[in-house]
This record gives sequence, structure tokens and C-alpha cells, in this order.
Amino acid sequence: MKPGFSFNHNLMKFNAKHYLRIFREGLTQVVRSYPVELALALYACIVWLVAFEAEWSQGFCRVAVAPLFFAAALAVNRLAGCGPWRRVYRVVWTPLVPLSLWSGLDAWVEQSPYFISLFVLAPLALLLCRPAASNRRFVGDTLLWLRAFLLAELFANVALGLFAAILFSTTYIFGLHGDWIDHVWTYAAIVCESLAAPVLFLMMAERWRDADLSGSRLLQVLLDYIVTPALLIYTAILYLYVAKIVVSWSLPKGGVAYLVFGFTIVALCVKALQLVLERRRYDWFFDRFSLLSLPLSVLFWVGVARRIGEYGFTEQRVWLIVCGGVMTLCVLLFLFPRSARYRWVCALAFVVFALSAYIPALQPERVAVRSQLSRALRVAGRLELLDDDGTLRLDRFGADTALRADYRRFYEAAQYVSWHDTVAFRRFGVRMRDLSAAVPPAIHDYVLYGWETADDTVEIVAASEVVALDRAARRVAVAGYATLYPDWKRSWQETPADDYAYRFRNDTLTLRFDGRRPDWTIPGPRLLDRQLQRAGFGDAVPNEKELQQAADKLLVYSDGERMIVFRKLEFERPDSVLRIVDADIAAVLVR
Repeated sequence: MKPGFSFNHNLMKFNAKHYLRIFREGLTQVVRSYPVELALALYACIVWLVAFEAEWSQGFCRVAVAPLFFAAALAVNRLAGCGPWRRVYRVVWTPLVPLSLWSGLDAWVEQSPYFISLFVLAPLALLLCRPAASNRRFVGDTLLWLRAFLLAELFANVALGLFAAILFSTTYIFGLHGDWIDHVWTYAAIVCESLAAPVLFLMMAERWRDADLSGSRLLQVLLDYIVTPALLIYTAILYLYVAKIVVSWSLPKGGVAYLVFGFTIVALCVKALQLVLERRRYDWFFDRFSLLSLPLSVLFWVGVARRIGEYGFTEQRVWLIVCGGVMTLCVLLFLFPRSARYRWVCALAFVVFALSAYIPALQPERVAVRSQLSRALRVAGRLELLDDDGTLRLDRFGADTALRADYRRFYEAAQYVSWHDTVAFRRFGVRMRDLSAAVPPAIHDYVLYGWETADDTVEIVAASEVVALDRAARRVAVAGYATLYPDWKRSWQETPADDYAYRFRNDTLTLRFDGRRPDWTIPGPRLLDRQLQRAGFGDAVPNEKELQQAADKLLVYSDGERMIVFRKLEFERPDSVLRIVDADIAAVLVR
């Protein structure tokens, strides 16, 4: 070793006993302080394993609601402490029993109320579980919860990744085969995500409980030299836009509401993070941010009003109004130092989101359907498309290009209603397919898709529609093919290795034969291009009517050596791009 150079060997020592003792003490503390949360994690793990092993699809829905009760139990645990409210904590899990027996649970976990509960209400409940907290303490608790969650997921998934590397490397080196390999991997992933990660989260949350968090040097540099300067530039841009509107005396664009909302939310978050920094360079900006953001809040609401006035409510726009209301209240509260409390904003957000998610009359989807139905009836009445009983008269559609914007508005609204509430759409007395076919060819592309010619100046509104081609009783010439493969299975997860099956996933069609032939993979773009060429479309993008007329050719694929006879093909046409989204195979022939 060179003179003057010293090396501390203690730095290289890994004291396993020390870390095992910390882990053991943390686990003991979790068992003692969080018994309900630990029981819920065990419940989720066991039910998930049973659902996987028994192929019990309803079991996954039972697992999906466990995080909601986990968050509720943790919030009540923090609020209750060791006082008389501890009894509430012990029984907070009981609604899980009737909820698990509810027949409508499968549908509920796929709807927006579940996602609002999981990603909005549950985190807000954890932020509100401290009885009283200053703004700095509130922000510190938020960062501690976030750090505990991220580190728990990181450690659990690193361990899972190392286990996967060992497992698959071992099976590859020693030539091991069998379904047990996938089972072991799946079991490890389930235990990691449903049990290990929650336990690590509880250990870290308990270890850092009531800790005084201060911002790191990295956070200081990120906020002071990157994020905040960008916010200042964006503020100047928005104020220039406000000045332009005032000078030209015009309405703002409807989409500007989303820009103002994103900017204000980011600025409020950065304003909150200033509280944990040791040095605050931009207090002069954030102390006056509420006052500076008042004109921008007006710009937001004017943009929202214009967007809704032109296109009516959609579910996303209703949620934008809910979020914008919380944002505006936060801006107004921070105008006055006595009312400037992040805790109050979170409490209001919890109430507003809960009412919007669970009060039927306030649910965004229902509000949007009512708005779009009213919009469709209003435009249809102006176009005289309705009978006295409200039934839609398809024979009254005209080809007048001067009215095509109104036809487009009616079609948009009717299509939205048909997608989200089939019962409400029945009042028109027609099917959506019949309505699409009734639009005259002269305005067909514009009304259905918003497509324009080069000379048009009307704003384009993008649309997306799925076109399904179903095979009827048609004959297919099969001369020259030696082997017929009928009765294809849609997925090979449950198909024996000596049978044949197919799947359409990740924009790729893959066929697995009976082991005597190699698998056959066809990328979706190549399949689409070949079928369009076969149908004679060339590079043109056909519309729904043209696709239906060419169904005979589109439902048969051939590359000379093999032929696929499709039972069904589904095309999607977002904007001006056509793509295949699903395929159903009836038979395959091989020469």
C-alpha cells in the first residue's frame, strides 16, 4: 500500500447479524402494531394463490379490493392510536366479507369508482390520518409515505428479479423443463407483490414515523435550477396568452384548460416542497403564486366553459371540472395565511371525489351521458331528424354539405351515448350501425371520422370506430392444399401441446401447430397490408362500408404455402390510420 493512503476495512464489512436484527425487530413491530394490515396482506396473498391455482377468475376481484381495506385500516390505525377508537380499527376489515360475496364485484372493479377509491381516496385517507399537522409536517408525512412505498416496491422487486435470475438460469443450465417452473415464478411474484411489499412498506413507515424530514441536496438542485425556472417561463407564456386574448377580445381555446390545470398543479406541488428545503430561493414567487394564478384560473374556467359549450360533457371533462374545483379552492385558500392549510385541501378533495364516485346523480359517466343525449336531441331537432315520438328517421339524412357540421355534432353525441349507455340510446329506435350506414356518401367521412379535404377549414375532430367483419356461409377454394387444420383454439394456455391454437397479442398473430410444424407468426401491419392489397385497396384507407363490401377477400389470407380462413376480423380506424385489433380463425390449410 502506498504511503499516505489508508483504507478502512470496516467499510467493506457486511454485518449480516446487524441487518437481520433490524429486520427481525421491524417485523416484530409490524406484527404488534399492524395486525389487521398484516392479516389483510396474508388474505390477499392466499386468495391470489388460490385463484391462480384453481383458475378462479372471481378470486382476482377479491384480491383487488384488499388494498382499499389495507389503506383504510392503516389510516384508522394511525388516527385511533391506543385510545378507545382502537375498537374501530379491529373491525374495520369486516365490510370485506359482504363485499366479497357481492355478485356485482367483478363489474365494479372495472369501473371508475374503484380506480378513484384506489388511486385517489386511499392515498388521501393516509395523508389525513394525522389529527393535526402544520403545512411543513403535512408535506413531510406525504414524502415519508411516498418514500416508504417506493423503497418497499424497489426492494421487493429487486429480490423478485434476483430470484427469477437464479430460477431461470438454473433450469436453463441443467436442462430442466415442466410447468412447475412457471408455477414457481408465478408463486414468487404473487408473494412478493401481495405480502413482501406491504410488510416492507409497514416496516419503513413505522421506522420513520414522526421523523423530521428535510430536503436533500438533489431535491434542492432539481427544484431551484430546473423545475422552478421552467415554471417561471411557463407563467410568462400564459400571461402573454392572456394579454393576447384581452387585446384581440376573443375567447381562449378550449384545450388551454388542460394546460393551465397541469401548470397550476405542478406549481402547487413545488410550492409545498419548498417547505422542506433548507434554503428557499423563490419565496418571492411562491408567496405570491395564488395572486398570480387568479387570472390563469379565470382562463381555465373560460376554456372549460367553451369546451363544454361546443362538445358537451364527457366523463373526462366532468373529472376535469372536479379537479379544477379543488385546484381553484386551493388557490383561494392560500390567498389568506390563516386558511392556507394543505390538510383542508386534501379533506375537501376526499369529499368531492367520494361524492362524484358514489352518488349516482353526480357520477361523471351519468352526467356525461345526460349531456350528450341532450346534445344529440337538440341537434336532431334542429335538423328535423326525429318523429313526434322521438324516433330517429334515417331517411331524413341529407347530403347538404352546409349542414355537415351539425350532422357531425349529432353523430358524435349519439355515438358517445351508444358506447356508454345502450338503454338511453334505444330511445332513437335504431342501431348505431344503421345510423352510420344512413349518412350520405358526400359527407360520410366527415360525419363519421371528422376527415377533411384540403380545401376545408372546419376543425377536425378525431374519432375511432371498430369495424368487425363476420364470415357468413361463404365458400372458399381450397384446391392444392394437402392438410386442413380446423377448430382452432383461441389461446394455448389451456391447450395440450399436441393440439393447435392461436392468439392475437401485441399487434401480432401467432399460430401454434400440433408440434409437427413450427409456429407461424404474422405481424399485424404485414397482415393488414397483404389483406388490403388482396382486396384491391392499395395504399388507400377504406371506410367501414368499403371494408364490409370486401369481406370475402379480407377474411382469407394466403402466402402461397399456407391459407388462413378467418371467422372474424376487427379493424380500428383512429384518426386516419387503419389497423387490425383482433382476429378469429376458422381454419388453416397447408400445402
